[in-house]
Order: sequence, then C-alpha cells, then structure tokens
Amino acid sequence: MIASCAYQRSDPDCWDSTYMSSTSSESGSTYSNCQRRRRVKRAKRNGKSAVGDSDLMAGVKEAAPLDSMEPEDDASAASVSGADDESDEVVGQGRVMRLHRQVVIRNAFLSQGLSEAESISYSKRWTKQTNNTYDKAWSKWVNWCDSRGLDPTRRSDEDLAKFITELNTSTSSSDEYELALPVDWQVVTKQRLIPLPDALFEQYDLLECRCFMGLFPEIKRAWITVDHRLFLWNYEEESDFYSFDDQEQIIVSVALVKPKPGVFVDAIKHVLVVATPLEVFLLGVGYDAGKVAGVRGSGSGGEVSLFATQLSVPADGVAMTSICGTADGRVFMSGNDGALYEFAYQSEDGWLTKKAKKINLTSTIASYFLPTFFAAKREQAALSMVVDDVRRLLYVLLQDGSIKVVWLGASGAEFLLAHHHRSIATTAGLLCSQFNEGFSDGGPVLEIASMHVIPFSESRTLSLVVVTGSGCRLYFSTVPRSQRYYETSAMPSQPAGRQPEVFELVHVRMPPDLRAAIPRSMQCLAPRQALNVHTAFYRNGTALLAHTWNEDHDSIVGAAPACAQILARTVRQPRATLSEHASSTRVEGRTWAIAEIDSAPAGLNDLASVSSVPTRSFAVLTNAGVSILEKQRPVDMLRALLTRPALQDVQVKEFIAAYGLNETCAMCFTILCADDYSLHSMSMQVLNAARRILFEFGGVPHFVEPLAVGFAAASDVSEANGPRIQLSGRHHGLAMYLARVLQPVWGLHATVSKSDRVSVWRLHIGIPTSELFEVQERLRRLQHFLNNNQRFLPDQLNQMPVQPVDGSRAPADIAKCWSEETVSLGAIYELLVRSSEAISFLCLLGDFNLPVISDSIAEDQRKELSDILFSQLVATEAGRAACKKLILALINTQLKQHVSIDSVSDMLSKRCSSIFSDSDVALYKALEYLKLAAEAEEGAEAVTLANEALTLLTGISAMLTTQQVREISEKFEALGQYTAVASLSLACASESDPNSDALAYWSDRAPENDPREPIYRKRVECYRCIIEMLDKRRDSVLNSKSLAMLPNNDALFQFALYDWLLGQGQSSLLFQMRAPFVEKFLSLEPRTLEKCDMLWQFYIHENQFGKASLVQRELASSSREGFDIDLARRIEYLSLSISNGKIAIDMVRGGQQTRVATRELLSEEEETNELATMLRESEDLLEIAQVQLEIQQQLRSLGGHDTLASELDHRLFNVTELYGQFAEPLRLWDAMLLILKASNHDDPNLAKSIWLANLRTVLDDSQSTGLMAVASKVVRLGGRLYPSAAAFSLPMVAEILVELSLERREEYQVGYVGDTLVRATVPHWAVFETLNAMYVGTAAGGQDVDAEFVVREIAALANAWMDSAQCGSGDGGSPLIGHEDSMPVMAMDEALSQYIINATLNNNAELRSELQRVQEHIRRIF
Repeated sequence: MIASCAYQRSDPDCWDSTYMSSTSSESGSTYSNCQRRRRVKRAKRNGKSAVGDSDLMAGVKEAAPLDSMEPEDDASAASVSGADDESDEVVGQGRVMRLHRQVVIRNAFLSQGLSEAESISYSKRWTKQTNNTYDKAWSKWVNWCDSRGLDPTRRSDEDLAKFITELNTSTSSSDEYELALPVDWQVVTKQRLIPLPDALFEQYDLLECRCFMGLFPEIKRAWITVDHRLFLWNYEEESDFYSFDDQEQIIVSVALVKPKPGVFVDAIKHVLVVATPLEVFLLGVGYDAGKVAGVRGSGSGGEVSLFATQLSVPADGVAMTSICGTADGRVFMSGNDGALYEFAYQSEDGWLTKKAKKINLTSTIASYFLPTFFAAKREQAALSMVVDDVRRLLYVLLQDGSIKVVWLGASGAEFLLAHHHRSIATTAGLLCSQFNEGFSDGGPVLEIASMHVIPFSESRTLSLVVVTGSGCRLYFSTVPRSQRYYETSAMPSQPAGRQPEVFELVHVRMPPDLRAAIPRSMQCLAPRQALNVHTAFYRNGTALLAHTWNEDHDSIVGAAPACAQILARTVRQPRATLSEHASSTRVEGRTWAIAEIDSAPAGLNDLASVSSVPTRSFAVLTNAGVSILEKQRPVDMLRALLTRPALQDVQVKEFIAAYGLNETCAMCFTILCADDYSLHSMSMQVLNAARRILFEFGGVPHFVEPLAVGFAAASDVSEANGPRIQLSGRHHGLAMYLARVLQPVWGLHATVSKSDRVSVWRLHIGIPTSELFEVQERLRRLQHFLNNNQRFLPDQLNQMPVQPVDGSRAPADIAKCWSEETVSLGAIYELLVRSSEAISFLCLLGDFNLPVISDSIAEDQRKELSDILFSQLVATEAGRAACKKLILALINTQLKQHVSIDSVSDMLSKRCSSIFSDSDVALYKALEYLKLAAEAEEGAEAVTLANEALTLLTGISAMLTTQQVREISEKFEALGQYTAVASLSLACASESDPNSDALAYWSDRAPENDPREPIYRKRVECYRCIIEMLDKRRDSVLNSKSLAMLPNNDALFQFALYDWLLGQGQSSLLFQMRAPFVEKFLSLEPRTLEKCDMLWQFYIHENQFGKASLVQRELASSSREGFDIDLARRIEYLSLSISNGKIAIDMVRGGQQTRVATRELLSEEEETNELATMLRESEDLLEIAQVQLEIQQQLRSLGGHDTLASELDHRLFNVTELYGQFAEPLRLWDAMLLILKASNHDDPNLAKSIWLANLRTVLDDSQSTGLMAVASKVVRLGGRLYPSAAAFSLPMVAEILVELSLERREEYQVGYVGDTLVRATVPHWAVFETLNAMYVGTAAGGQDVDAEFVVREIAALANAWMDSAQCGSGDGGSPLIGHEDSMPVMAMDEALSQYIINATLNNNAELRSELQRVQEHIRRIF
C-alpha cells in the first residue's frame, strides 16, 4: 500500500514552466490541488459558479414553459444555482430546474387547463416545512431515475415498484456510533511521537521544487523525497536513514512493489519503483528483519539494502502520479496525460522484446497514426490506484471522482476494463439522504481521499471501500444484488475467477459526529462539525481518518466495529445494522500517510482476542515525525480502567453495560490468565480488581421468564413452557474464554497422513509444536487460577452460601440453579483438563517419533487414525479410542526395540492421566508378559508368565474392551491356554455387568433403545471369544459330554452356546443336553425362522397353546429380513394361531393352566380375557390378510403387476397401506369395499363414490349384460359385505340401484331392486324399510326419485316376500311370525294404504288397483 502526498514550496518561481504544465493535472498526489478544489468549493458557496446566472436562467427558459418563475425561498434557489459544474455528475442546470418538484407540479396544473396564475397560487399554499419534507423523497426518486436513464415525470408502475423495493430491501446507509467519552475508552491511543531526524530537516532546507512523504510498512521505513534525493528513514531507530541520490531528475512518485518471480536474486524481496519526468527505473530492495542492532541500517527496523537493477523505461515527459503493483510482479502507473501504463520487465532481452518496456494500456492502435489535432478528448488523469490480488482487480480513481474497475484476468496477465462508475455522488445521495445535507458549511462535495481493498477473507460481497473528503465511507460490491441479499448461504467460499458482473455502490457509512463532548440534550442545538479528511486508512474493519484540526495539528478519527452491540443485536435479528465505536486523537503536524505496523492477520471481533495476541499498531506520518497509535481492544480498555487508583462501582457497571456481563467476565479471565510478560507489566491492583469483578459482579444463576432473552441464551439451561435457568455471567465468561483459548487448535487435524517416501504414508502431528505449547500454557494458567479459587471448583460450589436474586424463589429453586451451574462448571473443567492432557499426549507422540510408531499400525487403522481433529481427540469417544490405539502402537514399538515400557507408562500416567490410567499400566504389563511367554523356551516359564498375565487381566477385566479381550484370547490360545480364554472371557463379562443388567434386559424381552443393551452386547461379545475357540476345536467338543463340562449357570453364555450349536446343525444335540434355558434361548435375539418354528412347536409340545398362538401370529406379521414367508403361509400361520387360541381358551375353561406369554400367573378369568383378546386380534389380522390375498390375486390376473404382487408377500399390510398403495391407485373397487368393511371406516361419500364407480364400470362394460351384470355384482359383494354399514349401506346401495334402473328403463323389470337386495342376503323387512324411507323422502321432496317407481318396487317386494314366506312355512300355510326374515305386516299395511290414497289423488288407477290386490293378499293371509 502506498500512502503519499506532496508539499509545495511557496515560491512558484523555482518550478520549471514545462514541468509545471505537464504536471498541472496532478490532484491526487499534490496537496496544492486539494487546496485548489477547496477554493473552488468556497467560490461556489459564495455564488461564483462556473456557469453564469444568465446562462442558468436561459437553460431554464429553454427547458420549461414557466420561464418567468423563480424559486420561492433561499433553499429552492440554492438547489438550482448551487449545482456542480461537472457534466458527468449532473446532466445540466436546465434539467435540474425542469425536474424540481414544484416545477413538475405546476406543469401538471397547466396541462390540466389551469392558468399560470392559478398554478402559482395553488403552489404557494404549501408551507416551507411541507416542501422540505416532500423534496427529500422527490430527490431520491430523481436520482434513482437518473442513474437508470429514466424520465422521472413519466414513470411506470413497474419502475415505481422497483424503486420502493430497493429502498426497503437493503440497509443502504448507516450512521450509528458509540462515541467513547472517557480517555481510556478511545479506539486508538497515541503511544509516542518519533520526531524527524535533524539531518532530514537539513535536507529539507535544501528543497528547490517538490517534496514527497510516505510509508513503506513492509520494510518498516518512511520514505521522503526532496527534489531528486530519496531517503528511507527507519523510524523505529529514529536517527537511522538511508539516502539515495544517484540520479538528478526530480522524483515525482515512488512505490514499493513485489518483484516478478525468477527475475531477481533471492535477496531482493521488494522492488522500489522511482518515477521522474524523464524515466521510471527499478531498484531492488533487500530486507532482513532479523539483523541485530549495531550495524548501519539495522536495528529493530531490520536492515535495508538497495540494488541497482539497470531496468528503466522512458517517461516521455509524463509524470506518473500513482504507481502500484500486483502480488505476481506486474507494475501499473497512471500518468498525468490520462493514460494508464504498465512497466513490463523480464530477466533478459528477447529477440523481439526488450528487457524493460512501458506499455500504454489505455490507448488504441489508431492513436499512434493520427495527428495530434485529430486525437480524442484527453482522458481524466488518475489520482490513485489499488490492486485486489485475490479478485484480480485494479481500481483506478480519476480526477472527476469516477472509478474504473479493470479485470486482470483469471491468471492475472490481462487488462480489461470491466466497469466505470461515473455517478458515485448521485448514487450515494440516493442511498443516503444525509450524504448531501446536514452540514454547517453547506454540505460536502464529493472528494475522494483514498480507496482501500476489502479482502475476500473479510467480506464475500464487499470488495472496495472509498473514503471521501467529508469522512464518509462508500462500500462497493462486485457481487450481483440477488446473491448479496437473497443467496447468502450459496455464496462461494472462494472468489470467482471471472470478470465481475457489476460494480455498484451498496452502502454509505456516514462519518462520526464529533459533538461528543456536548451533552446529548444540547447536541441538537450545536451544528454538526464537518470532517475535512485528506488521508485515510482502512483494514479489517478499522478506519482511521486524518482530519484537519488546525494549521499545526491533525485529528485522527478512529472507527471500529462495536462488537458487543453487534453480537447482542445478532441474537435478536439475523442482520444487525453496523454500529461502531468512534473517537479522535490529536497528532502534531500535517498527516501524509497512515499504515499498520506488523500487520498480522486480525479478525473483526476484538472480543475474541486473548492476552498473547499483540494489539494492532499504526504509524501516522506527519511533517513533525511518526506518531505511533495503538488500537484499544475491549480487554485493553478494561485493563486501563482497572489501573485507576480509586475504582468506583459505577465505572465497573458502566463498562458492563457497554460490553455485557459475560464479555466482561471473559476479559477478566484474559487479564488474570495472562502470560508471564504481561503479568509482570500489570500491578497487583489490576489483578485484584479483575478478581473482584468476577466474584462481586459476576452474578449468580437464577430463573428468568421465557420471554427474557439474554446475550448467552443459547447456552442457558431451559425448561419447556416455563421459567428457564440462566447461569451466571462468571460461568459464561469462563466458557467463552476457554473457547477462545482452544480456538487456534480446536478445528485443526491432530494427526495427518503424509508421504515420507515414495508410496509410503505415515502419521505426523498436524499442529505445530509451538502452537500446541502456547495453547497448553494458557490452559495451565487457567487451570491454576481455577484450582486456587474455590468458587470455581464443582465439588465446593454447593457448599458456598448463596443469596437469591429475588426473594420470590424458594430455597429448592435456588439450589436447583446452583446445581445446574455446578454440573456445567464441572463439564467445563473436565474439558479444560482433557484439552491440556491431549496436547501433552500429542507432544509425547512427537517426542517418540510418531512416523516411526505408525509403521507398526495396520494400513486400515492408519487411515482411520489420520486426519483426526483435535476436537474429536478431546470430546468424542472415537477420539479416546484413537488415543488408546496410538498408545498401543507406542507400546508395541517399544517392545519391538526390547525397551521396558515402565518409563513410558510412568510418563503417560503423569502427563495425561485421563488418557492413560493405572488400568492401562496393568494392561500393557500383561501384554508384555504374554510377549515374553511367547518367546520363552521352557513350557513351565511360559505357563507361569501366562498365569501372571491372567491375574493382571482379571483384575482389570472391567475396563477391557471386547476387541482387547478378543486379541488377548488369541494370544492365550496361541500359547495353548484354553482355560485362560474361558476364564478371562467370563470374568470380563461378569465384571462389565455387576448389577446383572444384561440378564434383566433379556428378561424384559430386549426392549429397543434401552440403556442396558450395550452391556448385554458386550457380554455376548465376550462369550463369542469362547465360542470361536470351540469352533476351531469342534471336532473334539461336539458331544454332550464335552459341552456339559462348560458352566451352565450363566444363562447368557448358554444362549451363545445354543446359537452356535444351531449354526452347526446340531439342534438335536441341543435337546439331548436338556438344558434349562432352551425356551429363553429360542426367544432370544437374533431370531430366525427356524428358531421361531422350533419355539411354537416347543410350546405345543408343552401344552402351552396360548404362547404357540402368539408366536404364530408374530410370524404371520413378521417383516424381518431373512424370514422368507409368502402371503399364503402367513394366512396359514394366522389360521393356526386362531385354532391354538381357541384350544387355549377351552383348556382354561376346562381348568387347565396354559401360561400366556405376557404374564406368568393369571386367574382363570384374566387368562380367558387375554386369550380372547389375542384371538380377536388374530381374526382381524386374518380378515385383512384375506383382503391382501384377494388384491394379490387380482394383480396377478390383471397382468403387468408382478412386482406389486410379490411385494404383498413381504409382510402384512394394514388397511391404510392396502387402500392407498394398491386398491385406490389401481382402481380395485371390490378390494376398496372390503377394506372399508375390515376397517369399519364410516365415510358415506367415499363408499358411495366407490359403489358408483364399481357398478358403472360393470354397466358400461361392452361385454356385460347390463342391469343383470350389476345385480350379479351386488349379490356377490352383498354376501361378503352385508351388514357392514361402512361398506354396504343399504339406503345408499338401494339408491344407486334405483338410479341405474331409471337410466336403463329398457332393461328394467319391476322388482329388480328388491330382488337384487334380497339375493344379496338382505332380509325382506330391511329392504321394505329402506324403500319405504326412500318413498317418504320422495314425497317430502327430499329425494329426487320417481315415487311411483319406488311404490311398484315395494309392491313387488311384498309379493315376493309372501311367496317365499308361504314356501318357507313348510305346509303351504301362513308364514311364521317372528321369523328372522319376517315382515312388519302392520307397517306394510299402513304403508300400502298411504300408497293407495296417493295413487287415488294422482288419478293413477292402474297403480291403485295393483296396490289394492297386494293389500288384500296380505290381509287374507294375516
């Protein structure tokens, strides 16, 4: 970064006239042009405009018909006559006047037929306040339209919608600052002033033409040019400076850039570009920051050496006003002729290329052949340039205030103009109405002081910030709006290697208000002081603005993010507005440049800093020297506050209110756990005050209401629908500080896999040792502090007397709060200890050469151990297991080298006891004994060593993992110690389950997600070691005598043994053993089809038919993988289950006891009820299974549905699945009705729609017999569905039959409906009641059915019933009264009488005669 300006002697005669004419356009690097622009602004404010009043009014007359109108007040006049004279900024004074709001309104009045006098009269009725209010909104609209080339007076609804959307969807400006009033709360503080050496002042006295100054922070030097001489001053050594005067031309600009790779020797780290009016040449710069003091050019600022490169290009009389370079060595220069150049160089001359050349990047080929008077208009000269190496962009600031964006290509070797933003002031005024108003001197004019690149690591959307002369910060983006506001999560993690699509101003940050010293109640009365910024600095959110205070002093206005306020707002809303701390610091002299010293990577959040991270320092170069400023972090502000002799509680509370209690406590931990150097620099007063804040202001855990939102709400312990417990700020501060200490290593890989040789991969420590030591030292200091303060020890916390926050809480609630905090503090302390010991473990592995240790690890385990995160190593079981594997590999490596492991064990137990315990010591000693036993030459010695190992292993069997038991059993088996295998396995199984939880888990039928399941699994794995040993010797042990020698008092071991026997096909041997746990074994997981079949057969053999029924039903419903049961077999299981259930009920009623599986001892009534329930469930399942079978048969008959048909074999589906997955999609109407019956789903509309679709499908079938086919379908379904009201609603079916009969009258025969229903097993009386109800509804107008049709159906039904009744009487006489199919004779007679009356009234003699015959027949019989 180059920061420079120039100083001009008061004597103008010393300037060469030719040089002055060639450099007259330099407005960025010369202070004189800054003064010239200010004089222009003052002239404009005094009414001296570049455009005369007559010209202005002439433009107005040409633009608007109201040529005689004048602005009504001074404000209106100022808005017209005070316009800028630059054509790129404003289209013209006539356009401004034509688009004035009042002018537009008056023109509208005139267009509507009003006279000019009437228009003026209406306009004058608005007050000045009303005009000011509406003029602001109108100004935004006009600016928005101007920036898009639209006519504001002819807007469309679409344009207006876009305008409103853009105003409301983004935070276009902000001006919120937290002004720091106390001295200790300043953003930056002045540490010292390093005056310019006297020798430089002596050189300055020799000045003839021009003097420049600037800073090279890369080499810790300030540079000064006095005419043709260049001085590099080591400001850290004060009097040390380097002089270069090997050329005689006046130096016009200087820059320090990166060299091109491969051109210079390795000693040259930078290239110094020096520009004069005649030539531009390069000097190699060597810099060694590690040189000791005592040598010229060395010291705390390092040693600088200049090398002649013989690389130069002619300047051709063009003064290079700005020079910058890219990271890959390209050098760009801007000339005062408006052109941009590149200084291209290479190591050697080529055939057609020179070693160094100047390339004009902005001229065209035609410009080289055209005469000068044909040349185009001269381009605006560039004031400054900055390079964004990550995004491959070059930003060029021109004299007219516009900015060009040049894309350097994906490889950085191109030069393409991507964008040219010419309307920055207009856009800024649109985004922020205060940008052009509200200042006492009439408002700022756009004058850009500096540009600064925003790195991609700081923001993925913002790319450039521009600081104006008034102190405003303008933020630009090259990311389209859609990605910025609506696709934040989809933003790329790396900058795109393509040309930027846009370059637009997205945010305006107003300068801080310097009225901080005035009380807030009086600030509205005092005019806001405008800033006069001539130099600025920005990096990582920190902005430093050099504001002219007076002729002898500058004020450095600092602004940095108010992290505490921003984070607090982020909890409440995702997009919090920017809030900053601001302050001002006065420095001596005129500021020429600002740069950061030792710019190490720094984050935006100062709250996350720890004590060992140095504060950011800045060098401010003035004509009085270099002022060193330090940025104050919140912890620095607290430390300064604590140094006050009489610290008041109100001051502490003020600080807590500013940063929050949690953050304040975290800062106290940062101070108390500082490194030794920082502790020596702090007094005991500071440490005691920090400790006092922790324990007196740290708060206590308490209940808060659910609506109360705290800063650390995410970490609080909450209860659903009630008050939650908010832990103390002291607790949260400890957690935050520990997180910040661990943050540098938490997400790094503890172990990584690297290739040391060809195709050989080894494990290495993935974190630098120095970083591990630094983090561990902080952890140890924190642990030491906690151990020395009993209030943080979890075992002593509950013993401390506590006071309730409010008196409304009971002692039990207070105790609960402290209990929660105790638990949380205990977890934090454990994390602290584990993290420290994990670092010790990694360092130990490094000491014992981890790459060599990894050679003894199998390849699959080595892959598993590679790339383990430090967080996993500390906080996960997988990480703990990885530590065990690495320790085992370390032990094996030591044993291979015939080195005793005692020293390693002692070291591990001392440095990381939580990872390596006494049990681990015994384990590895036992492994060493087994290794010695394998190497022993005598058998007795091997047996003795094996027994000693078994004794050690039995004592620690509770901590052995199943994998360790397996590996150790293999070692015993290799030694021939088979008894030791069984002893160790059974001991490990017993010790791992001291409370017999595994047996209880099995007794509870192995419930899912039970915490006892892992214990049971471990016991089974231990038994597996014995089983595998038996399997290897199965030829000698597969007999009842050998198996009887194994212990039979361990039920779980017996189960494992039985399972192995079944696997060997020795089920008969299982029954020969007459073992006591056969039933339990057959019921134990994993269950197979063979075991289940054996189980229900065993139950039948034992006359336990109820249990057999239950097992058979479970088999029918089973969907276990491996149970190959088709649907027919499932129905068979259900049939058997029902049969056995009925037998079980008969046995219970007969006085025999048949224990049901759910309970062992039941009374006769209870057992009968339970068996009956099981029977009903089995019958329901059978009914649904039969429906499923019918669906399967229909699918196979349809063809093309083999996959679905086979899917029905896999399990029993419920009615919902059968309906939704099969019946409804495939339109299986009969199955749908059967499902309705089986589920008893009462949905009349659904049932009716299914019946209609079903019967109409039959009716519309070309091969069907019409109504006869419908009758057959109803008869067949009625036999299966009736009397189900859900599937066979008699009124609904009758209504559908009547409807279809009326549609097919040509096929209809009287009595069709009744006959069909009777054949469908519906009794005559039910059919009569249904038809009679239908008639009554028709007569009442409730149903749209032919009444005569229904009456004839009833008459036919009566005749048919009487015929069937007489046939059913046996002797041909009267039918039996009370028969199940008997008809309500009296009701029928009354109904017939009513029918006859209605027929008489309707003059239907035929119907009346028929009804009378039926009635007489009934009366005659009954």
